[in-house]
Amino acid sequence: MKKKNIIQNGLLTKLLRSLSLYGLALLIAFGLISVIIALLGFSVPDALKTLITTSFKSAFGFQETIKKTIPLIFTTYAFTIPFMIKFFNIGAWGQMLFGGTAVAAVGLLIGNFGLPSFIMIPLLVVVGILAGALWGWFAGFLKAKYDINPIISTIMLNFVAVLFVNFIATSPTFKDPLEGHPITRPLPSSAILGFFHKIPYSIIFAILAIIFVYILLKKTKLGYEITSVGYNLHAAQTYGINFQRTIMLTFLLGGALAGLGGALEVMNIHGKLIEGFAKTSGAQYGVFGILTSLVVAGSPTGVPVAAFFMAVLLVGADALQRTMQIPVEMVFLSQALIVLLIVIIRKKFEPNGGK
Repeated sequence: MKKKNIIQNGLLTKLLRSLSLYGLALLIAFGLISVIIALLGFSVPDALKTLITTSFKSAFGFQETIKKTIPLIFTTYAFTIPFMIKFFNIGAWGQMLFGGTAVAAVGLLIGNFGLPSFIMIPLLVVVGILAGALWGWFAGFLKAKYDINPIISTIMLNFVAVLFVNFIATSPTFKDPLEGHPITRPLPSSAILGFFHKIPYSIIFAILAIIFVYILLKKTKLGYEITSVGYNLHAAQTYGINFQRTIMLTFLLGGALAGLGGALEVMNIHGKLIEGFAKTSGAQYGVFGILTSLVVAGSPTGVPVAAFFMAVLLVGADALQRTMQIPVEMVFLSQALIVLLIVIIRKKFEPNGGK
């Protein structure tokens, strides 16, 4: 009993210390942003109130926050899982694009077959997962077999995915003839997920993804191998863990989750493939996923909370631009400052850099 109390007290102390450091980082970041806002001639109290409370003072604000949180969860996991073995997956954006584009193409091709929703939706979900997994696995394969830096390969694969979106969205087979922008025809109604009180049903898949990642990393052999490689590669290899296999699987899993996120955006939010569907507030979800992961130091259990926090800032940023004409880039700056300050403070004050 005494040992159990010591462990619980240690965990509580660590939690309080982490919360204190996060609070300090947020305080400094918002302080700096407040100074910049004041120098630009805007009201600081009104700006901060709008930024923080927009998500909670109306049903619409909360619904928009949930809509942004869902894809953020997927792209954050896409970065976090490879990050656990000390590699950067910069390709979550491309994996999301590839998953969503594959779903749109397959959905439109088989749409005339009259498949019911209980077949169509699971089929397209699997297509999105497999497409994203393939795009992520390819970067892991290049690293494992040819020692090509995943930062380079994932960035280049992003550009290929962007071109793939444009190819499908402008192809005569899929393009909406009434649109000037690269947009496909709407998916058949049997492929659309729908909403519950304006909350997208894709939230169910996000919750399942959170549970899946937790079980995978905490309760399975693969999770143990990923954690071991991340802590000490040489020791893990000494004890028989296959590093090449592990790196390919982490990128495959990250890509699968990003691809699922892209599939759900197409099937639930847009109902069609639209160039730019994987962006929000003028920036792509992949970048926000990286920032969100860095906030929690690549801890998978902290991803849902951090993703929701980032979504709150994004919804607030849209409101600032709409109501006060404050550029949305101010919020991007605040997010960057928050990440930098959290990383610096964690490195400075937490044992082992917060690991």
